[in-house]
Amino acid sequence: MSEIVLSLNKISKRFGRIKAVDELSLEVEKGNVFGILGPNGSGKTTTLGIILDVINPDSGYFQWFGKTPTKYERKKVGSIIESPIFYPYLSAVRNLKIIADIKGIPYNDIDRVINIVDLMERKNSKFKTYSLGMKQRLAIAAALLGNPQALIFDEPTNGLDPQGIAEIRELILTVASEGITILLASHLLDEVQKTCTHVAILEKGRKLSSGKVEDVLNESGTVEISSENLEELYVTINNCDIVKSVMRQGDKLTVKLDKKASSTDLNNFLFKKGIVLSHLTIRKKTLEKYFLEQLNE
Repeated sequence: MSEIVLSLNKISKRFGRIKAVDELSLEVEKGNVFGILGPNGSGKTTTLGIILDVINPDSGYFQWFGKTPTKYERKKVGSIIESPIFYPYLSAVRNLKIIADIKGIPYNDIDRVINIVDLMERKNSKFKTYSLGMKQRLAIAAALLGNPQALIFDEPTNGLDPQGIAEIRELILTVASEGITILLASHLLDEVQKTCTHVAILEKGRKLSSGKVEDVLNESGTVEISSENLEELYVTINNCDIVKSVMRQGDKLTVKLDKKASSTDLNNFLFKKGIVLSHLTIRKKTLEKYFLEQLNE
């Protein structure tokens, strides 16, 4: 069985008349890169604040590593919330030594994390001389001090240029490849699609849907098919109960299936009718399209 690193059970939080989080339940398994996706005001940062014990929920509860969080469990979790804050006139090494002192971690871990985030050549440079991307990478290094089992990122690519975004994305994937579980809040759909293994979509504090990213994107129910006799295929497919619509595009048909049907069901139906497909491709949605559909519903 998969190990549950983080579980939320009907977490709610209200600020005056605004319900920031509305009975949110989630499970994050070991090794997941779990994206919490939603527009501004959807409850992403409040949720992260709750699981970091910065904000107290009004109701519900959460567990880290199957336990109610104690100081011991919290030491297993590294985090970056909002903009990285360091002493501008101190070097990367000196800033990390201060954080190591706070965490009670020996200094010999500093070179390891600086190497991971590829700042070794600039480790003695003052923080104020760093680009935005380098500052974010130093923040990730700080979060990695002490070998945490889980990392929490809130909008890790916010404000970065395309090169900086790509660098942070690759860094997150590198960290995840070491088996560290990552929880990442973002409103950038493309980054979540490229980085995360799982996703939960929030709006106004409510969970609209969640699951593996690949499963979410395969839920479109649209397939592209072809056979040697396209006319026969077109007539047959229009008499299939699981087909909602058919559109001709050159030598192929684009078929929209009923929600409960799969491409396998369609292939089996056609095979029984004596039609062997020469081409069958599942059309994937972009996360953006899926996200907008969820908000509209």
